[in-house]
Amino acid sequence: MNLARRVSRPAPLNGRSLGIKTKMLLADYASEHHCFEFDPNTGVYSHIKLPAPRKDCAGYSGMAQLLRSLGEGKVLVAEYCSAGDAWFSIGAKQWKRFDGSIVAKHNETWGGLVCELSLHKDGECIKKLRYLRRDWLLAIIDPTYDQLDFSLTHLPVDWESHGLSSIEKQREDFIKIWSGNTVANKALNPDAANNAAQVS
Repeated sequence: MNLARRVSRPAPLNGRSLGIKTKMLLADYASEHHCFEFDPNTGVYSHIKLPAPRKDCAGYSGMAQLLRSLGEGKVLVAEYCSAGDAWFSIGAKQWKRFDGSIVAKHNETWGGLVCELSLHKDGECIKKLRYLRRDWLLAIIDPTYDQLDFSLTHLPVDWESHGLSSIEKQREDFIKIWSGNTVANKALNPDAANNAAQVS
């Protein structure tokens, strides 16, 4: 008689088991008329048209943007607050933001027509995303175009460390802005929160 005992293996850790919400609303970085319903555990998203333009960040957990990647098609990049911490993601892959272990670098190639985002850990590149620049024509014809215009058009630009404040301060400020339980969000225009609730 086989007396071997059946051993049950623990389920692997995932976002749900770590307390990360399975779905959240993210503001569209490129449009005040749309938002994303986003599952950070899978990278699955829906692009939703808002009944009224977004006025502020009330009701949202972060921001996201669709980029046209070379070889990968449309890729959603996102930064958000979940389970009391700051995260960022490229497609279905996510990492903690502002923890110092991941270094983001953002460069321009092909004469400024293509942008390259790369993530590094312990000196090794662990992720690279090449995408088409969204405002290449403006960068050519507008003599006042500068780095601020570039970052306002492309969400990942500011993932590169700027050194203007400590990582701890950047993380603290980010969580204050995007955590739904903060005083800052509760004080924002309730109409914007209602608009977000209508698409949740």
